[in-house]
Amino acid sequence: MYDEKTEYFKILASSSVAFFYKIFGGSIKVFGGLCILMSVDTVFGWIKSKHKGQWQSQIARWGAAGKIIELIFIGVLYMLDWVFDVDYLKYFGIYYFGICELASILENLAEINKNIPEGLVELIRKTQFSIGTAIVTKVKNVIQSVINIKEDKR
Repeated sequence: MYDEKTEYFKILASSSVAFFYKIFGGSIKVFGGLCILMSVDTVFGWIKSKHKGQWQSQIARWGAAGKIIELIFIGVLYMLDWVFDVDYLKYFGIYYFGICELASILENLAEINKNIPEGLVELIRKTQFSIGTAIVTKVKNVIQSVINIKEDKR
């Protein structure tokens, strides 16, 4: 069920965290936190596979590929910061992938021991979707503004 107020709150919360990190710095710390979450998610994924007796190297390779793609995307956001001075995008990206990793960790834990409430996992999934939509919209707006600036200079 879509609740507009909840979506606005989630976007406001992630934007506020990004804003405070922009003011106080700390992108390396936040990026390091994301890498830690990725590592924890990978380990819990392996434990879940072992627990369920479904270990497959092909699935593990795709999981690793997904992590690499996330890191490449974060790298692109760092380059956008360097070129266009839009550093809030890297924070949005890092926080978004951090939420994705948290959701995956909770999903793995829920499948391992069945003690994690399904509502908590569902809340994290909804947060992923709403923040992802906000990031895509913001990136489109920045690209559009850059295109308009180039057209105005002609």
